Amino acid sequence: MMKTLLKLAIPLVVVFAFITQCDSVEPKIEQTEVEQIELLSPLNSATDQPINVDLTWKQIKGAKVYELMVSETENFESAVIDTLIETASFESGSVSVSFKTPSLKRETTYYWKVFPIKSNQAGPWSEVWSFTTRDSEAGPGSADLFTPMDGETLEAGDILFEWGSVEGVETYNYQVATDTEFTEITVDTLVISSAVTVDNLEAGTEYSWRVAPETESGTGPWSETWSFVINGKEDGSGEDTSEPVNPKVTLVSPGNGDSDLSTGLKFTWNGEFGHSEYDYQLSVDKAFDSVIKEETVFGTSYTTEDLQYNENYFWRVKIAGNGNEWSDIWSFSTEAEPVTPPPPSSGDFVTTQNSNFMLNGEIHRFAGTNAYYLPNYEKLNSGVVDRAMNLFEDSGVTVLRMWGFYDGYDCGYSRNDSNENVIQTAPGEYSESALRDLDSVIAKGKARGIKFIIPFVNYWDELGGICQYNTWAGASNPSRNMNFFINNSETQKWFKDYIKMLLNRVNTVTGVAYKDEPAIFAWQIINEGRNSGANAQILRNWYQEIAQYIKSIDSNHLVGTGEEGFDEGTPSEYTVSDYSNAYVLRAQEGTSYIENTSIPEIDFGSAHWYPNEWGFGTTINDQLLTAQRAWLSDHQRIAESYNKPFLIGEFGFPGWADDRVIKMYDELYQHAESIKLDGNLLWQLVADGTKCWEFGGNICHPGGRTDTELYNKFKQHITNMRKLK
Repeated sequence: MMKTLLKLAIPLVVVFAFITQCDSVEPKIEQTEVEQIELLSPLNSATDQPINVDLTWKQIKGAKVYELMVSETENFESAVIDTLIETASFESGSVSVSFKTPSLKRETTYYWKVFPIKSNQAGPWSEVWSFTTRDSEAGPGSADLFTPMDGETLEAGDILFEWGSVEGVETYNYQVATDTEFTEITVDTLVISSAVTVDNLEAGTEYSWRVAPETESGTGPWSETWSFVINGKEDGSGEDTSEPVNPKVTLVSPGNGDSDLSTGLKFTWNGEFGHSEYDYQLSVDKAFDSVIKEETVFGTSYTTEDLQYNENYFWRVKIAGNGNEWSDIWSFSTEAEPVTPPPPSSGDFVTTQNSNFMLNGEIHRFAGTNAYYLPNYEKLNSGVVDRAMNLFEDSGVTVLRMWGFYDGYDCGYSRNDSNENVIQTAPGEYSESALRDLDSVIAKGKARGIKFIIPFVNYWDELGGICQYNTWAGASNPSRNMNFFINNSETQKWFKDYIKMLLNRVNTVTGVAYKDEPAIFAWQIINEGRNSGANAQILRNWYQEIAQYIKSIDSNHLVGTGEEGFDEGTPSEYTVSDYSNAYVLRAQEGTSYIENTSIPEIDFGSAHWYPNEWGFGTTINDQLLTAQRAWLSDHQRIAESYNKPFLIGEFGFPGWADDRVIKMYDELYQHAESIKLDGNLLWQLVADGTKCWEFGGNICHPGGRTDTELYNKFKQHITNMRKLK
């Protein structure tokens, strides 16, 4: 991760006039001249823009992919957003494409430009436009719409409108209209909630709706506009053919007689025409003499997280109010309390044997998380670290991937923030206070049975990366210039000096040298190394050289590459037919997973998984899930061919805890468990709002968004992986 700031804050919303999945994404395309893109909004030099701004431009005929760059500098020396955006080919008219940015900094001027990509042509860049974000006193942000979904068809009756709450706002102005310009408004009112039910919308009509926060200073900004359609009467007569008033509610889930269910359950039932409130009861006896939960619920579902293990329950629902008939009574039983194996001791080193990770003489499979930011926050706010450690202990996380570097002041975050906890302040000069913060985090994790996977440098500019080494050495184009980095004698000396320093350092808290610390699971050479356009053998040979150097100092620890798992030339070792987009198998990024994993000094295979960034689309469909299963299985099988285990070092999907994230993660967990994957690490589990909003695939618990369902499923997966042998 950490490719650019975008990799920490994938866009909340990407809106297209037409949407399709690209058959292939080719980031490196010969630039032959095509029509220049016309930027639309915000207007050039616009001020007072929200921190989540919609960037809009006209579509180019035939263009299926666009590259968008946003930077704080006009020369785009360091981009905060650099991403590929998929859209459909041009059909007719002037179709625009819109991209909502993640949260940007306030009172900051940004520059942006767009680059079109066709199947065999690309470019040129658009003009460079700028905009300036508003200050913190300028008012609230816009609300995110939840339901009805854009383009949804609904049955006539009570329509529930829901949207995301805006920080500091209690009152909202919501509008429903029969046109997208809101000149024919049907509903226009204020509500003190983030949900409202409307029951007077006409069948056979298409409506648009939007919401704006209401404050003392006025209304706005408006949300996006979504549309939906109300079905006509089934018999076509225009007469009311609905069921009689107050019918008996039909239960849906959990199913009658279901067993071995989780202690956290969502109860659902079919809503009835004209009714939005329902009475729900849960009992431990069929006569409901011992009702343990009784609620009046708005909507057609109720969630509880505190059922007892190994218990029989009975439940029923009716339309709220006296005199209404209860539904049928359904029963279910919960699972027995799981016997969770104790966390493995951090007193032994992790080794490999027969394609497995081994710990304390046993096969060691795991699910864990990334938490790159911990050493920096040990300085900025150690409470963030302590809350994270508490969460990891609660969830059962025993493997954590965390940066073991922070280089210089010329690239990445520290360029604009002197508070950043830089370790290497100049070539060969190291901050003792920053290193002590790294010591402290490792000691806190060790005390809770956690082991750390630690890369030595970043390919991306965040936290300095190879950009900083190249800048120190005088490179004219330092950012992501791997060719310069690995071929320059100064950068390589400084990098090896840093590795030597860290391996030999004695932790000031534990008193143990890093090279002798069993709480360190493994070293990784570089985070997501690439050498775009070069022969993959060059990077492969460099990996071997650095791995040999690490092992010449430290014979205790495993060494991995830290790569994304791309390959070159679409090798037959992959089940190519399972990939709807073959970019990842022929990425032209100068790196080959097969070649790198074959290196004798590399102890395990490494890959990441970000399907939306790699051209598999933003919809969780059969094609994406098939590719996901193949990606895990293929990389594990290839690693096993070299008698090595395999680790998914990062995975995520920027859906902000929506149904897409739940679906993708559920499927990934199930497949990982079915193939006995050696290990996987989420990007990333966070305990509070500090890092919750950096990336839409994060699981936030108990603070931030409080993604309870995602968290419970991930916690169960952690337990399941630990049980696998």
